[in-house]
This record gives sequence, C-alpha cells and structure tokens, in this order.
Amino acid sequence: MSGMSLKGRRLKGAGQARNGEEEQSGPAPWGERGERAGRKDSEPGSSAASRPQNGSSSSSSMGIPPSLRSCLSLLSVLQTIEPAVVNAGHDNAQPDSPVSLLTSLNELGERQLVTVVRWAKAIPGFRDLHVDDQMTVIQLSWMNVMVFALGWRSYTLTNSNMLYFAPDLVFNDQRMQVSSMYDHCVRMKVLSQQLCLLKVTQEEFLCMKALVLFSIMPVEGLKSQRHFDELRTSYIKELDRLASHHGETTRTQRLFQLTQLLDYLQAIVKKLHQFTYDLFIEAQALQTRVNFPEMISEIVSVHVPKILSGMVKPILFHNTA
Repeated sequence: MSGMSLKGRRLKGAGQARNGEEEQSGPAPWGERGERAGRKDSEPGSSAASRPQNGSSSSSSMGIPPSLRSCLSLLSVLQTIEPAVVNAGHDNAQPDSPVSLLTSLNELGERQLVTVVRWAKAIPGFRDLHVDDQMTVIQLSWMNVMVFALGWRSYTLTNSNMLYFAPDLVFNDQRMQVSSMYDHCVRMKVLSQQLCLLKVTQEEFLCMKALVLFSIMPVEGLKSQRHFDELRTSYIKELDRLASHHGETTRTQRLFQLTQLLDYLQAIVKKLHQFTYDLFIEAQALQTRVNFPEMISEIVSVHVPKILSGMVKPILFHNTA
C-alpha cells in the first residue's frame, strides 16, 4: 500500500467530477473502481438510482449560512443527493458461512464508501470546510453514516424485522447467528426498531443522517472548527424544527428521542469499530479468509485505530455518565 492515499488524490477523486468531467491527470483517483461498481450495482428500483447524481452543484450554490437558507430547499437538496441503494455482489446460491457473509459485507462497505464520499461532498455547507477537514470528517464518520442508513432501509423495507444491508444481502435471524457478529446485528436491529417505534419521517431521517456526519471529530479539533460547529448547530436547529411538526407540547420530547437515538448509534458503531479492526488484524495474520477490499483496508488500518485509541471523540447529545 503506497502511503495514505485516502488523505490525498483518491479521496478527492471519489467526489463528483468538476464541471461534469472526470479528472484526467495522474493515476486513477481513489474510489474509481468503487464508483464503477456503484453504478453497476445500483438498485434500479431506487428513486435515487433513476435521477442524476449531480446534487453537489445545487447544494454548493446555496452558500448555506447558519440558517441553512430555506428549510424546504435544504430538505430538497438532501432528498436529491440521497444515494441509490447498491448491491453487495453476494452469491446467495452458496451456503452461508462467516467468511462469505463478512467478505460480502466488506465488499458492500467498499461500494457504499464511494457513495458516502459523493453524498458528503454534496451536503449543504460541507465544501466550505477546509479540504483536510472534509477528508477527516468522512474518514471518521463513514461507518456511522452506513449503519444509520442500514437502520432506515431495514425499517422502511422490512418493518425492522431483518437487516437490509443490500437487496442481495438481507440478514434474517439465522444469518445474524451464522455471521459471527450476532450481538452487533442485534444492536443494529434495535436501532432500526427504534426508528420504526418512533415513526421517524423521511425528512427527519435525512436531517439526522446529515447530522451524523458532524457527530465525531479529532480531540485536537479541526482546521475549520468554527464552521464545523456552525454546521452542526444549524442541522440540530433544522431537526428541532422538524420535531415541532409533532406539536409544540411534544417538541422537546421528540427532539430528545431523536437525539438519544443518535447517541445510541455512536455506542453501536464504537463496538463495530473494535470488531472490524480485530477482524482486519486476523485477516492480515492469515487467521481468517475474510477479504478486505483496498479502500476499506486503508480506513480500517489507519483511521479506526485513532478512534479506538481515544484520539477521536464522538459528540454526544446527552450525558451518559
């Protein structure tokens, strides 16, 4: 592995091409293979799959001050840039095993990582962060974003009865048992069940998912920390506005429930980070045949250890002490 390519050209290349054209200079940008896989494996039935993947231009043109301009415009942008569902490439004709299921999850993560980069770069206000901070935020929050999106798919597509990782990779209880990550699956299913129990709306989900991007940071801070904080505050205010749709009397309770769910997401991902890193070390030592694709390998080997060592902190809404 030649250096930390996630910190340079490759991460930049995973975003949208400038002015609709692919960058031509230098080696293939990071995520190019994943982008091809994402286009190939996008679920045709997804509304996002049938629309142009150019949400960044409309979002970046908004400028996005702390008020996030028009709330309707913001939600419209978030809806437009929501990624298409991608397939994992899992062979369901083969018998399930821990190796096959975990390898397929890693392949899915590789493909979803590219969509997360594209999506993040199109989030209103995100490109105003220092470019190094943009990379850092994505590198630290990718799993949080993926797990939260998984909870939403599982809620909307299976009524939270199963884990809908991808159209070709759905976990029922038996698969959860076989996967060797049963406890993690149970926690992710609980997340989905809470989304279902609270009857979280699509607008709330879109706002919460954007907020997830701004819910973890290095202990030492960011280069554009002030703007990061302003963006986080703006999305919290937007979530509060959406919570008020349930009536002023229940507004505070609704916001408490939604932010409590985001804190629970942090607890889930913390354990998943440890599981993923331990599995990666086993794979490197050839103690397991689980495969880790290139981009996932780079993030797990370089950035997950920072999270596990305490160099990175989740930003919680509620005091859990």
